[in-house]
Amino acid sequence: MVNGTAAPTGRESAAGAGPGPAEVRDLAVCTLGDQRLATRIAAHPRVAAAGALATANVGIEQLVRAVVAREGVRRLIVAGPESSLFRPGQSLLALAAHGVDEQGRIIGALGHEPYLRTLRPAVVAEFRRRLVLVDLRGCTDEERLAAALDEQPYPRPAGEEEPGTAAGVLAAELAGSGPRVVRLAPGGRRRLLGEAATGYFVVTVETARRRIVLRHYGEDFTECRELTGHSAEALLLGAIRHGLLGPGELSHAGYLGAELAKAEAAARLGLHYVQDRPLTAR
Repeated sequence: MVNGTAAPTGRESAAGAGPGPAEVRDLAVCTLGDQRLATRIAAHPRVAAAGALATANVGIEQLVRAVVAREGVRRLIVAGPESSLFRPGQSLLALAAHGVDEQGRIIGALGHEPYLRTLRPAVVAEFRRRLVLVDLRGCTDEERLAAALDEQPYPRPAGEEEPGTAAGVLAAELAGSGPRVVRLAPGGRRRLLGEAATGYFVVTVETARRRIVLRHYGEDFTECRELTGHSAEALLLGAIRHGLLGPGELSHAGYLGAELAKAEAAARLGLHYVQDRPLTAR
């Protein structure tokens, strides 16, 4: 048995985990930093939704909207590995226990920037009223987690629950929650390599060593500076740190980042990489 602590939310389910309806999907599962665990546990017969959680702000906002929109969910199981930096699990439990202040900050949260500025108060209130949170942080074993889900009490009959926000009102509040999305058209003009003030980049992959090679040539091709590694991010940051990309070359930096990401995928997966061409199988 996995021992869990239910965070106080103003509502508790009936005690005991006796037999319940065969097709009740009354549980949601948050697996924090383990998306694979979420994918596997989603097949449990009582799970209505399962997913990972990475941040204590936008991530929690998305989770709250998704869970509140599922009317049958009454318990949220918080499992998986907690990030020591972002602390999304602790912040989620704090939200259930204490709510948010006037600035939208989760009271008692230790996570990074734990502000929920786009959730309407009625949505937060419904989340705290309806959901019991069960703290299983650190549990990453699918069988142990499934056993813990089996032990969760079934919800009370609808007539015995405290009245919540009316369905129509809640739907409107959910629709009005979330960030305002400004849709932009993709595309634009990237500076040609010959126009880049800092020279030319050539990206190759050493297949046998699964290593990326980034070479930078000056405009007269008399000098070559070389960076090698296995991480696209590290190589891009290295190019910036060494001044190979100027501050006015954002479009070229975007291009180089995309090429290095392709090269990393090719090195890891054994694909054929040629700069400026789609990846192909060997």
